[in-house]
Amino acid sequence: MTRPQESLTTTDRLPGWQILLQATLMTTLAGFDDAVGYMATGHLYLSFMSGNSTQLGMALARGDARSIILSAVVIGAFMLGAFLGSLMSAVEARAHLPLVLICEVLCFALAWMLLGPWTAHAALLFVALAMGMQNANHVAIGGASIGRSYVTGALFGVGDALARACLGKTGVAEAGVYATTWLAFIACVIGGAATIEGLRLPAALLAGAGVVAALIVLSMIWRRPGVPIHGGGVQITSA
Repeated sequence: MTRPQESLTTTDRLPGWQILLQATLMTTLAGFDDAVGYMATGHLYLSFMSGNSTQLGMALARGDARSIILSAVVIGAFMLGAFLGSLMSAVEARAHLPLVLICEVLCFALAWMLLGPWTAHAALLFVALAMGMQNANHVAIGGASIGRSYVTGALFGVGDALARACLGKTGVAEAGVYATTWLAFIACVIGGAATIEGLRLPAALLAGAGVVAALIVLSMIWRRPGVPIHGGGVQITSA
């Protein structure tokens, strides 16, 4: 299988544990938000677009206009976020600021401010927008591309890396990185479900914003001049 070329946030000059921590936080945020979205919107996700696409197809088969609109709008918000995030990632090295993460936390803040008895679905669109943006920030460590907001690739990556390890083409560490990503996702799905059940939606959004804020702080602390960043297929180097 030929692997497509992907744009990666290159962090080769950072220690592996720092890269893994950042990427794991990105993935745990996605798991947390998926659980929150699923429970708050009636079985729609905020980052898992394969699930939403399945929901859209079933809604089309049933002729359920409300579900068709909700699914399509969430998918559209995610795609818009991916578009904006890719544009920002291509210029954020020049700005010396983690622009994508800053915009993500602003999306969470807007979602929190818009919450109301009749506006929860509209508010959560900003979280789907943020999750689309986040996919522009995934990183590579130990040969594994991690930090995305979905984990089907992580499960495939475990099996693929183990097979290549058996053939002597890679080490088992790559499979371990993918497995860590998947386990972190599952753990935060549990956390998201528990948060929205016990503390409700406003607290869940604040918790999500807190994770992004932590990522911003880590990014600012660990950011190094001259570290190459790949965005949208174009390599940009900080001055």
